[in-house]
Amino acid sequence: MKWLCIILLFTLSTNNTFKVVYKIDGKSRLYLNGKTSINNYQRYCTDEFAAASLAGTSNDETGIITFSNGNLYIKTSLLSCKNKLMNRDMHKALKAEEHPYIIITLHDAASLNNITKLSINTWYEFTANVTLTIAGVSKKNQLNVMVSKLSNLLFRLKAKKDLLMSDFNVKPRTPFNMIKIEDKVTINFDMTVVVNELN
Repeated sequence: MKWLCIILLFTLSTNNTFKVVYKIDGKSRLYLNGKTSINNYQRYCTDEFAAASLAGTSNDETGIITFSNGNLYIKTSLLSCKNKLMNRDMHKALKAEEHPYIIITLHDAASLNNITKLSINTWYEFTANVTLTIAGVSKKNQLNVMVSKLSNLLFRLKAKKDLLMSDFNVKPRTPFNMIKIEDKVTINFDMTVVVNELN
């Protein structure tokens, strides 16, 4: 969702109000990294995201883009480490039945490169102010997002963010609680986004 912010930065018209329709490509990856007392682990999101729209306004003086409907919903039960027992305990810790979605809400974004137009196959850095909602607990965060324009309507966005599960009242569990799981996890995004329609 935060990555969606960046799309607008390159698709903005001279009109300061805009709307884009986009689709997250199936090749995209969203996953968590963490550590236990015996090894490292990764948990991948196997969700398939439907086409959605994103609207907002841009401020030519400040370079800040503000969004009005920037929500990405990640189905908690579709986070998987390919181990049924660990998946069960993870979903329980994330309160998946009570809070079926992890939600990323995009508020605003700005370029750190002071640019208004992206060149093809060049990486640019943006900051995005977001709210992360995990297990029903919402926290504001700032994300650094790297963006590359692959073609006129195709973009790749990469970011990662360290989080403490305890900040969201999540108590990690393992089968029989025999393995200690560290509090810190890293959320990784490597997204390819197709813009289908610009207004």
